[in-house]
Amino acid sequence: MRHRYSINFLVYFLIGALTSYAQFLPTSEYNLSVNAYGTNSPTVPFWYYANQYNVIPKNSSSFIARASLGNTKGDTVKYSWRQIRLLYGLDGAFIAQQNSNKFKLIESFAGIKYGPIELFYGRRLETMGLLGDTLLSSGSYSWSGNAQPFPKIQLSIPNYVELPFFRGLFSIKGSFAHGWLDTLAVAYGPRTNAVKGYYHQKTLFIKMGRPNWKINLIGGFNHLAQWGGEDQIWPNGLPPKEAWWAVVVGKPWQDSRVGNHLGTLDLGLVWKLANNKSLTFFRQNIFDDGSLYNFLNIQDGLQGITFNNRNAPNYAQTFTLEKVNFEWMNTTSQGGNVFDFQQQIFGRDNYFNHYVYSEGWSYKGEMIGTPFIPKQSDIISSFPLIKNAKTLNNRVQMLHLGASGWIDEWKWLVKASFSNNLGTYDYPFPSARQQFSSLLQIQKELPWLQGIDWTTSIAIDAGTLYEPSMGIQLGLRKRGFF
Repeated sequence: MRHRYSINFLVYFLIGALTSYAQFLPTSEYNLSVNAYGTNSPTVPFWYYANQYNVIPKNSSSFIARASLGNTKGDTVKYSWRQIRLLYGLDGAFIAQQNSNKFKLIESFAGIKYGPIELFYGRRLETMGLLGDTLLSSGSYSWSGNAQPFPKIQLSIPNYVELPFFRGLFSIKGSFAHGWLDTLAVAYGPRTNAVKGYYHQKTLFIKMGRPNWKINLIGGFNHLAQWGGEDQIWPNGLPPKEAWWAVVVGKPWQDSRVGNHLGTLDLGLVWKLANNKSLTFFRQNIFDDGSLYNFLNIQDGLQGITFNNRNAPNYAQTFTLEKVNFEWMNTTSQGGNVFDFQQQIFGRDNYFNHYVYSEGWSYKGEMIGTPFIPKQSDIISSFPLIKNAKTLNNRVQMLHLGASGWIDEWKWLVKASFSNNLGTYDYPFPSARQQFSSLLQIQKELPWLQGIDWTTSIAIDAGTLYEPSMGIQLGLRKRGFF
């Protein structure tokens, strides 16, 4: 608790201090919204809460009033090495349910930008991994925006920057971060049952292709890790500084990795079509404990195709298609059903679970990665809750379609997902469970309310993984700049 308040104090202090020295403050954006979510079931439908940074409650109808302020969204100012710019973001929500009311600070960060380089501290809304479109996606595998952001300090080049001497042929972006997690419950180890948790992140992406080329190629990786308490869990364990370095470089200790490592190796292609349209192809290859090194789990990954029409809406046309995103994911291989240390066969990757940290790849109870690997308490289960397993369903096959566009002056958005769920290797479902989840949303600006947007949506869950559910959402949003 004390750490949380110190983070917020530092964020506000940085905002005030940096404002005095920043040479340039980009245009700030504010968003004010109120939304009501209703459901006919004990839970709201999947596409209301998935990838929403743990803002929308799953277990009941709710009313949410939300306000955000920041100056990084939609920033199109070309970077300059002669300017230092302030970055900040604040996002909070008042959440009212039948038996509880609470305020949640979703985002709070401050930092500086010098040229293309950013440095910030705090909680920030982000996703990681190569995608065609973050809004229509099913969610990036390793970090999808499903859990509330946790505090971290991050140095990054968030947008592609051309490398010198190559005349625009190669561009790079990447990040390096250290984060603070809550206390991590320990399932294995003779000396303690809980430790202070930390987070490590590094990413690097390279784009090949000049701006005027029809095709650009992209490749890169996301390496993420939980760690902490190595000197408390193990006799004669690594002290924190040595443990941190072992996590950063992937150095083993006593024949095992230090921490819980996972991420993706990503490949993509952007094909620029005529009339300001494009196609993006991408593939996220999963790594978790070494199976990808030997290509044992090469079948597993998230891939997709995205069509993007960047032309401004033409209201003279009745129907305009803006974006279409199609994805499919497989996580059923996990390197196979054999884990044999002596023979160096490392199957049974058991995605998002971990043998030391019993809460696995989660933060404040929610999965950090794809929402299609849910925590065990979210699903209809014939099993009692299994101790030291965060999820009982990480062997999944999934198809997902997202699309958006305009009908006259109405903006529409559709998401539809189908998954085949097998459970885990340790606790397989007696038979595969199928799940269908969908969302239809429409939005329109209301000039007579001074430009306030009105939105409504309907969402449906049907299948045997989640409780059948139908829900409706009504909302108003005011957005502006200053």
